Amino acid sequence: MIVTIMILVPLLAGLLCLLPFGTKGLFRISIMGAFASLAAAIYCCISPITGNVLDTSIWYIDSLSAFFLLITAFVSFATLLYSKDYLKTEWDEGRLNAREMRWFYFTMFVFISTMLITFAVRSAALTWIGIGSTTLVSAFLVGLYKDKSATEASWKYIMLCSVGITLALFGIAMLYAASSGFIPDDRALDWPALVANAANLNPIFMKFAAILFIIGLGMKAGLAPLHNWLPDAHSQAPSPVSGIMSGALLNCAMYGIMRFYSVSEIVNPDFARHILLLFGITSLLVAAAFILVSKDFKRMLAYSSVENMGLIAIGLGIGTPLALFGAMFQVMAHSICKPLVFFCAGNITQIYKTRIMSEIKGVSQKMRFSGFATAAGGLAVAGAPPFPLFIGELLIIGGAIGAGMYYLAGALAILLAFVFAGLVLHIFPMLSGTTDKDVSEPVSRLRAGSMVLLMIFALFFGLFMPEMVRDVFDSMVLILSGGSV
Repeated sequence: MIVTIMILVPLLAGLLCLLPFGTKGLFRISIMGAFASLAAAIYCCISPITGNVLDTSIWYIDSLSAFFLLITAFVSFATLLYSKDYLKTEWDEGRLNAREMRWFYFTMFVFISTMLITFAVRSAALTWIGIGSTTLVSAFLVGLYKDKSATEASWKYIMLCSVGITLALFGIAMLYAASSGFIPDDRALDWPALVANAANLNPIFMKFAAILFIIGLGMKAGLAPLHNWLPDAHSQAPSPVSGIMSGALLNCAMYGIMRFYSVSEIVNPDFARHILLLFGITSLLVAAAFILVSKDFKRMLAYSSVENMGLIAIGLGIGTPLALFGAMFQVMAHSICKPLVFFCAGNITQIYKTRIMSEIKGVSQKMRFSGFATAAGGLAVAGAPPFPLFIGELLIIGGAIGAGMYYLAGALAILLAFVFAGLVLHIFPMLSGTTDKDVSEPVSRLRAGSMVLLMIFALFFGLFMPEMVRDVFDSMVLILSGGSV
């Protein structure tokens, strides 16, 4: 019952946002809906995150599911707090009208609900439906401005992700064929049943399923060279949408890959790992190259997301407990840090009216808070200490060394150095210097509060690892290794 309530709360908030309460009423409903949605997710996940599996006929929440649910609820909460002042600025400047703002909030809450469904269901088929639903709903958010560029980006996003989702559907068909005769039909695609009966699954069908699943969901997760929708969608969407897509949406497809990975590694050891390693290394190569030559602020951040999805894939591909720990830590670190820097980009681009980095100067002088947050966020996504992405990268490189993959560890260190250099060389010139433009800091407690909240969490997980948090990561490593909690 509590899981159903967790899913329904954002849906109800979205429906209330369609009522003609006026702008102030709309903002109040959105903030209350954000609080209620986060509270419901925390209440629902308290027991599963500590190892008590919540298992009903449809829902299945273990520590892995609870981890992704809490991240999604937290990022959604921060995004909705930030959105209030961001949308008000767009309203004041005539870029959005009242109907479009109601539509934004309705779609955003439905989007959150579809992401929560993806992580809470026990069947691979329902996970697939959840991931597909996130694409359909978020496409409206990508194309919110309805200009030519936004519309093209939205269509490109739908078309490419639909191809990926279709390939993943064929992967599910292969998964069903692999389990035929060993698992009753009504449970043939249940994640727990697949893990428990993995030793009996047909290895040939499972290899086809691995190829289709990883290519299909990898396209949605933004793994190169299947990532082409991602830079366009992130650059054209409103900044709050870019933040939640990078911090929460990409996790949906990666979660599907992880669930499949935990089964596949029992049936065909190393097969899925090698595919993920290939996509992960390609993603890092592509991201490093495009970050170095980027001119558009948000497109550069989109390629940073490609880099981090690649790192997570590499962690899975290495497959040792330390590397898996690092991959999960990277998921959390990326989900916290990337919305922060997209919110910074939103502050800057709203005031400077451009995303071209060479045209932006003097941010620290004219927008002190945004300048400070951009410096912190830029260092965080670049992987500098004491931020958590640095820890995740160290853990994955340590996993490669521990597995005897010395060339991979060396290549990772070199590519991450290029990524670091590219991000720092592009971001910090925007903060320094002076500008003749008449710019000023957008002042809002909610806008600044959402960013401070993300910075606090980033610093906390970069500096501390409480024993309880470590236990959660250990339990997720056990699940990814084919065990259960």
